[in-house]
Amino acid sequence: MVNGQGPYRFIIDTGANRSAISTELAGTLGLTSTGTGPVHTIDDVAVAPLVDVASIEYAGISFGATQAPMIHGPVLAGEDGLLGVDGMRGRRLTLDFQHRCFEISGAGRAHAAAGWTRVRGQLRFGHLVLIPGEVRGRRINVLIDTGSGSSLANNALRTELANVAMTQPVDGADLMRAFTAGSPIILDSRIIMPSLRLGDISADNVTAYIGDFHIFDLWGLRDQPTLLIGMDVLSKARAIAIDYSNGSVYFRIDQDLRTGSMIRGVTNGPITSFNGRTAHQATDGY
Repeated sequence: MVNGQGPYRFIIDTGANRSAISTELAGTLGLTSTGTGPVHTIDDVAVAPLVDVASIEYAGISFGATQAPMIHGPVLAGEDGLLGVDGMRGRRLTLDFQHRCFEISGAGRAHAAAGWTRVRGQLRFGHLVLIPGEVRGRRINVLIDTGSGSSLANNALRTELANVAMTQPVDGADLMRAFTAGSPIILDSRIIMPSLRLGDISADNVTAYIGDFHIFDLWGLRDQPTLLIGMDVLSKARAIAIDYSNGSVYFRIDQDLRTGSMIRGVTNGPITSFNGRTAHQATDGY
């Protein structure tokens, strides 16, 4: 609900430090620009008009008043806005991919141990969740971004994994276009990691597009091997939960053995599958 009206359809974006609404929704609500402000995207800084939003609510939970950027174009994939993490402090966000639903609750509510695996991480800038990862013994940073359809990596990760992962150029029909709040960008180089380990689970054959993207500079991670995992990887779990009180990420994983590339429990064998091809859209707005 926005300003007591709705409901409207929002993309949940754990990589966005504030919520945004579409220009169409702003028009529907009769909101007019009160100024402009920067919106940090994958590869640039865009300037967007800002509107004063009195309230954003979900299922009785209020995110309070905010000054939200108005954005438009393919980045929203036809939806009404982005739900950022500016109102998640002290809360827990659970995304259930199996049942196609999500929940926002108090962080004090613990998930049952059975079926959930915890990966301890940390919060950067008060909202960005960073967890430790490992590829064939090489340690890397891993960021959780539900607003990106594809996974991204910086050149420092390419250098770190030069001897354990395959890098390949992308051309022709395989070129990826990433839609942002600014101009679209072409992703033309990718790395394929044979196995990414996150705590007690691992994902096989993870593909990420490489570049010295602006967001890694923004987060102070340009020179540290860093992977941003998007929905192409995250949605292969049954569910994930992010605890914004301590930066922990919980994964709930399937028990069925399937074919293809795997997300697997380190001790329990393969548990779910995904095809290695990434989605043809990256919907990041920061």
